[in-house]
Amino acid sequence: MRKLGLLGGAAVALGFMAGAAAAQDAPFSDPPVLTTVAPGAAAPEERPEMFGELPAPPPSGDEVVARLDVVLLPSKIWNANSGMTDDVELRAYRDALHPAAPGRPYVAPTLVSRPGQTVRVKIRNLLPPEANCPGHPKDINVPHCFNTTNLHSHGLWVSPAGISDNVLRQLPPNPDFTYEYEYNIPGDHPAGTFWYHPHVHGSTAIQVASGLAGALVIKGDRLPRVDAATKAVIPGDVDLLLRKAPDHVFVLQQIQYACRDAAGKVKTNADGTWRCDAGQVGKLDGYDLFGGPRWKNSGRFTTVNGATVEVLEQKAVAGAPERWRFVHGGVADTVKVSIRKRTGKKSLEAIAKAGAISQDALIAKECAPSSQAIAQFEIAADGLTREAVLERTSTVLQPGYRSDILVSFPETGSYCVIDEQVDVKKDAIEGSSDRRQLLFLVDVVAGQPKAATPRDQVKTLLVEAARNLPITDPALAESVVAGLERDLSLAAFKPHASLLATKPDNDQPLIFWLKVKSPDGGEGPGLGRTMATARRFDPNDFSRTLVLGDTDRWTLETADVGHPFHIHVNPFEIESVIDKNGVDLTQQAGSQYFGMKGVFKDTVFVEPEVKVNVRTHYERYIGDFVLHCHILNHEDAGMMEMVRIADRGPDGKPMALGHGLTDAVGPEGAARPHTGH
Repeated sequence: MRKLGLLGGAAVALGFMAGAAAAQDAPFSDPPVLTTVAPGAAAPEERPEMFGELPAPPPSGDEVVARLDVVLLPSKIWNANSGMTDDVELRAYRDALHPAAPGRPYVAPTLVSRPGQTVRVKIRNLLPPEANCPGHPKDINVPHCFNTTNLHSHGLWVSPAGISDNVLRQLPPNPDFTYEYEYNIPGDHPAGTFWYHPHVHGSTAIQVASGLAGALVIKGDRLPRVDAATKAVIPGDVDLLLRKAPDHVFVLQQIQYACRDAAGKVKTNADGTWRCDAGQVGKLDGYDLFGGPRWKNSGRFTTVNGATVEVLEQKAVAGAPERWRFVHGGVADTVKVSIRKRTGKKSLEAIAKAGAISQDALIAKECAPSSQAIAQFEIAADGLTREAVLERTSTVLQPGYRSDILVSFPETGSYCVIDEQVDVKKDAIEGSSDRRQLLFLVDVVAGQPKAATPRDQVKTLLVEAARNLPITDPALAESVVAGLERDLSLAAFKPHASLLATKPDNDQPLIFWLKVKSPDGGEGPGLGRTMATARRFDPNDFSRTLVLGDTDRWTLETADVGHPFHIHVNPFEIESVIDKNGVDLTQQAGSQYFGMKGVFKDTVFVEPEVKVNVRTHYERYIGDFVLHCHILNHEDAGMMEMVRIADRGPDGKPMALGHGLTDAVGPEGAARPHTGH
């Protein structure tokens, strides 16, 4: 067993149970922080600490450089189903300036930046080379080139072109060459929680599921202010209200490694869960490990900051709200987080030995019933601050989602953080487990006497911080405090103005379908405006061409199972989610969409038999990028579409992107005329 402690930023030893191979002690709590330095400057001797008991201020310098290596990393993962520590070798990100100690779990370092900063990420791909790569088979939607990578800054509002957030780049293995990304983060970029991962079509799922995923946090210190000309409020950063709150990052992943027999079949235990025998090395080597019921059947567990099954022991103080940044960086499971008082007395070793099938019984014995779950207070969704804090007792995280919540424990003791049961057919992605999982424990110690309820504790934190902000406009300063006191309003910190009263320029329908026909007569995942025109991914199809400056209304549907919709560059605002009975689920307390109306996101789950209506405005950036299903093995198999944003021509239509090109197709060509697809 490996035991990972989250002790408010303090160093904790990483150890294994007796009988398991020992690993070197490695201090960590939240994911490590990626080292950034000024160009030409020497790296600090020690890795920076940015999260934990007291969050640090935003990083300084107008330009910083980070160095990431993509490597095959040998390590160990505790497998409760077999009662063994598995040897594994998986793809991983490594901070080249502060390489991780042996035995560190598979979680990437957190990249931290601020608005107005240029971040240069230098990448070496040290994975083994592959024949005929980069390249692709005759059918580009057959997964391929598993070691060719690139970098996607999921949720960042930056250019999709050149060496910025360009997911059309391919970085093959090459130990003698360093690739570079340049993210010019605009000065008006929202502060919040984002993430990064590879995004090469054909290998995205296998790389992300291997552990290539990390948090990307933009930290801000801008005050709300009133624009002198328009008298409109220019929003500030919610970080200013949370300077005294502990700040933790939790990256959730499904690392779906397996061991095979001589015939190439996955080895299993008697109950069907996957196993690795002594001397074998678990790997992620094929797409036969994804899809259908494989995640549930595998018996694997969602990891938290790279730890599997083991108990993350986090220290918290009763009555002191903490900021928890959840990042769903996984591929295969919907996670529903609740927090309950612990009532049992099992040892940590006994808890770690409980396999997948035993989790329901473990939670029933060790944790208070779900009716006693403590409140969570969401302040941001997908990195973007909400207009008002949303109180609830569980948080649903689909692949690609982020949720920043405030948690305040009402009393001392131990608490269970649980992945609750979900209705897989309706509320979850294909193949999700319908069993519960104990994610980690929180040990809450006594603190100073606080307000009676968690909501009052959160309100006290936010209001006291707001009263001390040096806002120069007295009326604005008063309204910020009054809004928090009235209904926990964060309106002065919401980064985007609502689009719901704007008349849309265009309608953009989109439907997901798993059985789209291919030109060769086969079928597979695809999408399109209608089922009749749906198609599998074609990198030369730019029929979804959008006009810079337009505001469009998108209607999202699925023809079969649920799919998470994700579009790059510009976030969208949830307008409504209408079920087959005409009910808006954003107003239904039992729905995963409850409270989403007016919320900006970059990823949203589309349940069967609903229509998800969103608005988006195309601002500042032109270029080519993609939209896709964030079940990444669906994306690799064809459930993705090219998107082009072009400048507006004199006739209001998109202009050609090159001299004299009026009907060309390709990265340097103009958008094709609209054909109804």
